[in-house]
Amino acid sequence: MAPSLLPDIQTEADINTLLNTFYEKAGLDELLGPLFQADAQVHWPQPLVTMGAFWKRVLLNTDGQDGWPFPSNMALPNTGEYFQRWQQLFLAAVEENFTGPIAEAAKATAQEVARRFEYKRPPRPLLSFLKNGR
Repeated sequence: MAPSLLPDIQTEADINTLLNTFYEKAGLDELLGPLFQADAQVHWPQPLVTMGAFWKRVLLNTDGQDGWPFPSNMALPNTGEYFQRWQQLFLAAVEENFTGPIAEAAKATAQEVARRFEYKRPPRPLLSFLKNGR
């Protein structure tokens, strides 16, 4: 098997590529698309900056705001099918663009984020599960 030619996630530009790929997929998705299209009335640049800050901090250990992995104003139903689909699309966006340890960390983080939101667990700093391995 030939080694992958895809790079690992290493820069803020890589995070932007990941988010743009994911949100393009989500916007066209049969299940999530209507939610994302409804939120198109909201100014997307700021939510993307906030979400980017989360992923940059988690994956690249950057300083600055913590951010949040979802648009704060998005009415994403808190049911399994929505978060499973969010997770599937996010993992696909990672796998289409990146490979390596940081890409694997992005996938693991997305799975943990989806799991936490889906089960409505009490809020906890999102970075703590990376530090504690839980």
